[in-house]
Amino acid sequence: MSTIRILTLGLAAVLLSGCESGDINLAPTNVSNGSGGGGGGGGGSSNPCASYTVSGTTRQGTYDGSNCTYDSAFVSEANPITVNLRIPKISGVHVFADSLYVGTNVESGPAPAAGTGPTLIIDAGNTLAFNASDNILINRGSRIMAEGTATAPIIFTGYEDAIARTAGPYDSQLWAGIVINGNALTNNCDDAQRAANACHVLGEGKPSRYGGNNPTESSGVLRYVVVKHAGFDVTGLGDELNGITFNAVGSGTTVENVEIYSGFDDGIEFFGGSVNVTNYIALYVRDDSIDFSDGYTGTVKNALVIHSPQNGNNCVEGDNIAVGRIPNANPGSASATPPQTLATISHMTCIMSNWDTGTHGASRGVIVRFGARAIITDSVVETGRGAAENGVAPPTNVCFEIDGASTPDSINAASAGQTTVNRTVISCQTPTTTNAQDNINGGTQTAWLMNTGGTPSAFNTNNSVLSVTSFEDASVTVLEPGTFFSFDRDTVNGQVTLGGPANSNIVLQVPDNYIGAVQSTANWTAGWTYGFVVGSRGVTPWWEQ
Repeated sequence: MSTIRILTLGLAAVLLSGCESGDINLAPTNVSNGSGGGGGGGGGSSNPCASYTVSGTTRQGTYDGSNCTYDSAFVSEANPITVNLRIPKISGVHVFADSLYVGTNVESGPAPAAGTGPTLIIDAGNTLAFNASDNILINRGSRIMAEGTATAPIIFTGYEDAIARTAGPYDSQLWAGIVINGNALTNNCDDAQRAANACHVLGEGKPSRYGGNNPTESSGVLRYVVVKHAGFDVTGLGDELNGITFNAVGSGTTVENVEIYSGFDDGIEFFGGSVNVTNYIALYVRDDSIDFSDGYTGTVKNALVIHSPQNGNNCVEGDNIAVGRIPNANPGSASATPPQTLATISHMTCIMSNWDTGTHGASRGVIVRFGARAIITDSVVETGRGAAENGVAPPTNVCFEIDGASTPDSINAASAGQTTVNRTVISCQTPTTTNAQDNINGGTQTAWLMNTGGTPSAFNTNNSVLSVTSFEDASVTVLEPGTFFSFDRDTVNGQVTLGGPANSNIVLQVPDNYIGAVQSTANWTAGWTYGFVVGSRGVTPWWEQ
């Protein structure tokens, strides 16, 4: 164990005793010490820390009266969990001195089938803290069951945030993040490889493999989960991890009510797979908030994306083969290997900051490229708040782009109606790309969105593209002022009415009760998230000022 790790464990109790945090529940709680499946729960009333027994040896965390600490003999990259393990609820913090790896990484031959490996169970209300170079890895066949509640979310964060309390509101890379490897489909493998159990794609971060032939596999449950301050480069080669990386994770996995707060790389990234996400927040993510590639075919529904005032790249970035993917022979190219990337983004609110020199590039809206397809519905992309904060955006802060410069494949897909946008408002200084190579059906992308000019795009309907040219023009209101809430639908007429330039109303017929991610009358962000309300945030939200 390194000197840093020893100091980390020794300081935990001292630093926590005099501190209080809005996102950690320090109230006393009853601890259940049940276990199952060969794993373990707490170790009894005198030591409530997680424990497990393997090969006749019992390992357990150390309890200091407040926190549980787990050294590398308990779990590490070199010492993964191989039996079921339950992290019981305690009023303090579960502090890990090394990475939390679950299951076995298989590089050749048949991979473990879904559910045949160990399961990591995390009780609601827990906080798990890690050092900078550490991450959570769920290998194929294994599962994570992290089921928090609206009143007791599960928090994954760095030591400086949960214990030392030195983390700033925009700090990132305090730890690495969560990686889940599944057995679903990726277009980095072909049918012959899948049939021969030879689909073993190398993932980001420390070497591990994913992929298979089971699109409906389950890698577990993530419900009411907050991931804070992630994105550390675990390899030293510029390979930062995301808040959560879904590697070929199947549709049997449940992901609901998940927030990524102040991460360095992407918020959530999908490399293939078909997992669906409902109620997702990306707050102050420095790179892409939603990133999908490699044959991802799932849906992200109700996605609230808000950039940092001086950071953040794309709200959505979609590729068919991700740039720089290993072992793809032609990184960044399109690919004819099925499945083709076809993501659905439904009910997204994207609030851009207009900042042009962030860590990973300019604050932007949606970009689809390298052969990817996307279905976008009932969404809002806006820069009015950004104009008030940072001034009118330069042309690099594009709000919607199907990129024709990379390959023509995504443009061709849009021409054929494989990519569509419906009931969506884009209210920006630079609403769409104006490059000639990005024209669709002989017209601009604004014309394509609006179904006018060139060859009409009958599959795109009921959109609105607004060109905002001043600092938060009071006559342009596409979200409730000073909030991220969407306007409700008029239940009599079945329409949403927004304020357009020069006080001209914009009326959209919508099948749901709203466009965008969150309604004030049905605020699914309330109670469990971090960064919004007094007492559970480190800084006053810039879009409210």
